[in-house]
Amino acid sequence: MRMRDKVALVTGSTRGIGRSIAEMFAAEGARVAVTGRTVDRGQKVVAGIRERGGEAEFFTLDVTDEESVRSVIEAAAARFGKLDVLINNAAPTDAVSTTVKPLVDYSTEEWNHILVGTLTGNVFWTCKYGIPHLVAAGGGSIVNISSGQSVVGLSGFSAYSAAKGAINSLTRTLAVENAAHNIRVNTIIVGRVIAHSRDTGVSVGPGHLTRLGVPNDIAYCATWLASDEAAFVTGSLVTADGGFTINGNAISGM
Repeated sequence: MRMRDKVALVTGSTRGIGRSIAEMFAAEGARVAVTGRTVDRGQKVVAGIRERGGEAEFFTLDVTDEESVRSVIEAAAARFGKLDVLINNAAPTDAVSTTVKPLVDYSTEEWNHILVGTLTGNVFWTCKYGIPHLVAAGGGSIVNISSGQSVVGLSGFSAYSAAKGAINSLTRTLAVENAAHNIRVNTIIVGRVIAHSRDTGVSVGPGHLTRLGVPNDIAYCATWLASDEAAFVTGSLVTADGGFTINGNAISGM
């Protein structure tokens, strides 16, 4: 029960890493605001949490819409009475995977869409509207989800790499700005993660020294960072990537 009495909002938590974080937080005693664009998926996540004795509520969230971010954070804080933890996980993964090309071939609209969904909405707006609630609660924890692509060069992902690199840098600034409010800010740098934590026989992936990741690998790390066990950790980039970013072959995809 490492998250007992804490209220957490997890962006992009209807599937993948975000879902695993929401489920693990609830299992550890947190009350969880599950968010995302797809209502039926979000409601299934909440139903599963409640069946296992946890407490959660779903809020429809579009991180590319500032008013949606603001209103969901206000609604979640009102529903649970406070906000202790922000997990900034959402990203326009569909757009990223279909926009793999050199920077010179990006349209301004494509570039802006990826940056807004990954950086502006998912970190700037969530922190802008969420931090006052953490301050009111007497402190808390912010955990951003970044990517190995923020620290190694991979052709075709310039917008996504730029957004994730900015998150890494912003983490340090936010940690300094909010230390006096007892708010810790950290980022997890993630390697390649396959979709389902129940998959078996996971093999070594391109550039990884161990194996491909599963969502629970990141959820364990996020749970520790958000808990009081990590009370002395702030402004850190915590790497959970199976060795992807330290392996020179990662850059070539070998």
